[in-house]
Amino acid sequence: MPKIKQNTFLVNSLSVALCTTIAITLAKADEAQPDQDSWVGVVSSEGASARCGANESYYPVAVVKNGDMVLVTGKRQDWLKIETSGRVFSDAVGYIKYPADNTTTVAVNGNVGEVLTDVEVLGNNIDSQELYLSWRPTCMLAPGKKIEIISSETTDPGALHRESYIVHTIKMPESGSAWINASSLQRATDSQVRAYYGGDKDGSRFIEISLMSSEGERSAPGSGNGDTLAQNNIGPVEPITLAGLEARWDTITAEPIMGAELSPLLDLYNELLSADGGDLVVERVVGGRIKQLRVWERLQEQRIRINSLKEKVAIQAGDIDEYQSIVSMYGEYTVVGNLALSNMFDGKIRPLMFRILDQKSGRTLGYLPVNKEFELSGLLGQTVGIRGENKWDPEWRVNVVGIEKFDVLPTTTAIVTPDIQ
Repeated sequence: MPKIKQNTFLVNSLSVALCTTIAITLAKADEAQPDQDSWVGVVSSEGASARCGANESYYPVAVVKNGDMVLVTGKRQDWLKIETSGRVFSDAVGYIKYPADNTTTVAVNGNVGEVLTDVEVLGNNIDSQELYLSWRPTCMLAPGKKIEIISSETTDPGALHRESYIVHTIKMPESGSAWINASSLQRATDSQVRAYYGGDKDGSRFIEISLMSSEGERSAPGSGNGDTLAQNNIGPVEPITLAGLEARWDTITAEPIMGAELSPLLDLYNELLSADGGDLVVERVVGGRIKQLRVWERLQEQRIRINSLKEKVAIQAGDIDEYQSIVSMYGEYTVVGNLALSNMFDGKIRPLMFRILDQKSGRTLGYLPVNKEFELSGLLGQTVGIRGENKWDPEWRVNVVGIEKFDVLPTTTAIVTPDIQ
């Protein structure tokens, strides 16, 4: 398997510097609070903002006014996670971007688009007109999802991308998430809850949920698997520093490209650049790393597509009996692969999680949070089958698997990947 080759020189600083320097203090994070069921909140202060992350350093994606109501789905320290739905986000937009020569991301028909592959929606930075300052994903759209396209443009090759990119400005999907400081929100009354849902909901249902929540029970449907990692796990316990990221760079770039955790590392470099963009050293080093990681991400995606096509061709060429046998053996599982440690989610600047690697290609199929019911560290290297929802976590930008069933499986040379299942 080819290795990622490191570039030993530092690239020049980004041609367009950050317009403002964002002040940030990253203290040691406390344990994320458990979800207390979804509930309707009412904004109780003026000038509050819904941000793309749980910190003042993240840019705002919407302005909320006193009296606005939002749906709260989780909590992280002093920040509440809300859905990008309702009146507050009625005019909110996001961006989908991909290389201009890529015809397999979005099919466009007038002002309606259909997503053809998993794609991120970047939240719009309402404080800036510069597209590169709107970098934080608010949600992941699955194939088949319809989007409302407001406008489309093709960017020229330049400082941010060596090739042309198509950028769709879309209406923000309601499946997205944003964050608001807990001091700016209070629980809605029963009448306000009914008003939020348009008056067509039975108010008694919401009263029952509130009572159950006060007793510490979890009544929201699907709460076992639908919670994000930020609600269930320990958050970052170390600040994000250039030295820390460079150490991870050395580890990640020494891996085979198919298994390298490029996206999580890219996200960390983007966060550091957003926080310390006024530092010349940070701009030069981080700017170069971001460019390289974007190139490698694209190469990784191409390798994944090629492997998927090879598997489909093999099936069509006569390996259908073997394929059906494997599906029969492992069809009950959501994810099947080798259990491995993560170089990014190591319990330091990111929560501790394990990876499930595709047995043939080595790519990451999903992440497993620490689970008290399973001693995962003793099963490293084993082939495992997991049944449970493999859900995109918008906070950490990875697929997180909620374990409903966990089995150690006999090793096989022909594991079926989720792309074929």
